[in-house]
Amino acid sequence: MDRVGELTTGEINRLISPIVELADKNLMRLSEPSFEFVPEQMRGGITTIHRRLKAELEALLKLVTVYGDLGICRVVASNYPWQNDELSPYQHLRLAWLQLVQLSSMFDHSMTEVDRLHSETLELLSIDVARAVFRGTPRAGGGDRSMRVDRWFAVAPQHEAPTLETLRMASEWSSDAALFASHCSAVRDELLEQIDATVQIVGTSICRFLLDHAAELMDLIGRYNNMLENLHVRHSRP
Repeated sequence: MDRVGELTTGEINRLISPIVELADKNLMRLSEPSFEFVPEQMRGGITTIHRRLKAELEALLKLVTVYGDLGICRVVASNYPWQNDELSPYQHLRLAWLQLVQLSSMFDHSMTEVDRLHSETLELLSIDVARAVFRGTPRAGGGDRSMRVDRWFAVAPQHEAPTLETLRMASEWSSDAALFASHCSAVRDELLEQIDATVQIVGTSICRFLLDHAAELMDLIGRYNNMLENLHVRHSRP
């Protein structure tokens, strides 16, 4: 990660840590609670609130995971050759491109989900807040995902040497060929530029959501925690 990436990571951690700490009490467990201490007529409503808040937290944490995985994607794209030449240059860059496409799709889906779930939970708990005007979430991009993932090698570099002209599969090209090495380097540079642009979009979008809605989410979680605490007290009374 470059300096911008480091700053964004620090900002995300600063903004999300208080949310996770508050949610740890009742929302971070893997299994769903039984709510045996909740009166039967209230159990359905409490369960719905629990599931909505938990789903929003999961979508938010998935966004953070995508951001971290983009850093790994950049490492994969930057480093070649692999040990014992297990992958050809073509296979290596294709793998990194596939990672970028998948992570971009995960970001687009999770960003939409977290905003939808937040709106629904606000409505569910009848929280009267003046929400920030929705400015639209920029899409991660990941290049033109309608194109083939091996688009950079769809047309082999032209060369006068007849031995190169006979090769049809990009994965079979020799990395020792000077022209191919130059082409591969240009492809890697383009891919790294796209990864960096995606990192910037994803990091900025997560920070923007947290800046706009972290206080609301903490208020929702706090109210939920208080409801459960009050119900526990009532249940424990003789």
